[in-house]
Amino acid sequence: MTRQETPLGKSHRGYLGYLSVLLASALFGSVFSIAKVPLASIDPLALSAIIYIVSGLSLIPFARASFRLKSKKEWKYVLMITVFGAAAAPLLLLYGLAQTEASDASILTNGEVLFTIILSSVFFGEKPKGRMGLFAVVLVIIGLFMATTNLDFSETVLQLNAGNIMILAAMFLWAVDNNLSRKLTLFSDISPAKLAMLKSLIGGFAMLALAIVVGKGGDIAAIPADLWPLIVGMSVAGFGGALLLFLEGIKRIGTIKTMSVFSTVPIFGIVVAAMTLGESISLFQGIATGLIVFGIILVSRR
Repeated sequence: MTRQETPLGKSHRGYLGYLSVLLASALFGSVFSIAKVPLASIDPLALSAIIYIVSGLSLIPFARASFRLKSKKEWKYVLMITVFGAAAAPLLLLYGLAQTEASDASILTNGEVLFTIILSSVFFGEKPKGRMGLFAVVLVIIGLFMATTNLDFSETVLQLNAGNIMILAAMFLWAVDNNLSRKLTLFSDISPAKLAMLKSLIGGFAMLALAIVVGKGGDIAAIPADLWPLIVGMSVAGFGGALLLFLEGIKRIGTIKTMSVFSTVPIFGIVVAAMTLGESISLFQGIATGLIVFGIILVSRR
């Protein structure tokens, strides 16, 4: 006989989902400032490999060290998720972060929210409501355009910052990752911890092999001892912990609601950048962030 979930149980499950995503937003939002320190002396490819290997290892206790999957279909999805979300996306993020400010990068994370919602609408039918939904999407696009271009039209109509474009591309790949992860949970009982562990370790070791092949392995051996605590802390909390909490949120409250809460990332990112790197919080950044967050709130209404 199947045990039915009570209304109180559903409410508790919902609260835990929202709390998980909020904590994930705070942890991931801090990455943009913290990563600036090791990026000053470490190649982004080598740093990406270290981050994902360490985060994957930190997730083993939560996943109960289980590397087995039940079917080839599960492996196919895990490998696709790894390519998009644990290899290409982090590489683009770190290479882009090396060429732009941490506060701008945190604003652009809402590109992931927008792309995820669009893909979710196409593949899962979780569509925004009518004209208000369309208006919300337009607001988000305007905000992203402002954050990406800085409205600098002195030389060309669309003078795009290469670092910002790479970060926005990373957000699109993570949006693909999010929807593939959601689809995997629909036909599989794989836990968020296990999925996060597998994608992190597979992606991390793949990037490590690539780093060695292209001659970047020496960067890892040359990392100063005083940087390792910072890198390990960022890997465990900002990537591993945030990923685990984010996937837990998707499992508990669904894609649209998860991405709605995750839109708070730039708020945490801008504040941390101001506190740690001395980056100023401009009126322009505030307007861009406000448009994006307001648009995401509207587009996420059910």
